[in-house]
Amino acid sequence: MKKRIYTVITLTLLIVAVRLFARSPSLVENHYANTVYKTIAPPLSRLTGSLPFSVAEILIVVLVLWLAIELFMGVGRRHRKQTDGKMSSLFTLITTVGLLYLVFMGLWGLNYYRMGFAEMAGLDTGHVSTGELCDLGESLVEKANQLRAGLKEDDDGVMTLANRQEVFEQAVAGYDVLAARYPQLEGEYGRPKGLWMSRAISYTGMYGVYIPFTGEANINTSIPEAMLPFSACHEMAHQRGIAREGEANFVAYLSCVMNPQGEFQYSGTLMALTYVLNAVNGRNQQQYQELINRLSPGVVRDLQDIRLFGERHRGPISRISNRINDLYLRSNSQTAGVQGYGEIVELLAAYRRNASAEQEEE
Repeated sequence: MKKRIYTVITLTLLIVAVRLFARSPSLVENHYANTVYKTIAPPLSRLTGSLPFSVAEILIVVLVLWLAIELFMGVGRRHRKQTDGKMSSLFTLITTVGLLYLVFMGLWGLNYYRMGFAEMAGLDTGHVSTGELCDLGESLVEKANQLRAGLKEDDDGVMTLANRQEVFEQAVAGYDVLAARYPQLEGEYGRPKGLWMSRAISYTGMYGVYIPFTGEANINTSIPEAMLPFSACHEMAHQRGIAREGEANFVAYLSCVMNPQGEFQYSGTLMALTYVLNAVNGRNQQQYQELINRLSPGVVRDLQDIRLFGERHRGPISRISNRINDLYLRSNSQTAGVQGYGEIVELLAAYRRNASAEQEEE
């Protein structure tokens, strides 16, 4: 019994120490994100990345089966053991949760508490006026129309990838360019992986997921092809230590537009545009409609395809999944929860302001 008490106390003290450390973004940035994490994550990612399948997906299936068996067996044991069994189960639960939390924070979770990417990149994410937001929307509409013109379509006139199998191999090209500008994104990591259970996962509303325990960027390959390059780059941003969702969206956008492949440039521009359009719609519906009217027919078809995909898979499972994700993000100091994905808009506006200022100086 004493050993169990000491174990619980030790775990509690370690968790408190981690939480105190996490309260200082500069400490996390300098003594974890750019040091410890860079030592652990790339080799782990390359190790699992050497396998053609998602290790995380297999582990999750095994875990679910094990929990189901334990639950079934526990019903039978409940009639044979009472107090002693309950205490043992409680201790096991506490230690397991505590250890998983510490491992999670050590492998990746502390990145939620590092300096913001805007600060790393020297971006001023102040208030974005409606006029500035509309100008940003116009710029993205023009770029999306231009990029869409040179891409392949399926029989329904929806954008399709020239070679779906090569997308995950090509995704790193944008990060190679991006890392030269932002050293925090440097590192050799395993490539993204498609999930075998993508069709089922679509009903959770998840387009991809980064699993810190295996260092894998896992992608739902059932999503519309216009989204696929951006989704891969989003999970790769997490893989490189960008934990906050809005920042991961922004880094994914940058890596896409810096990728030499037009499909990536279009995917990043299109997804950034969707967030900006939503923001404009929330402020001025007339301006929103004007932006929609400027979209080329091909871009409109792609956006409709994305919308219909979401509608087909929306239901109780996706609502529960969304709620769990919201609680998870809030528990990691992301006060906006799932709304934080939209913070890409402020970063896009700040990035555009910086680019304009640099051009004026030249």
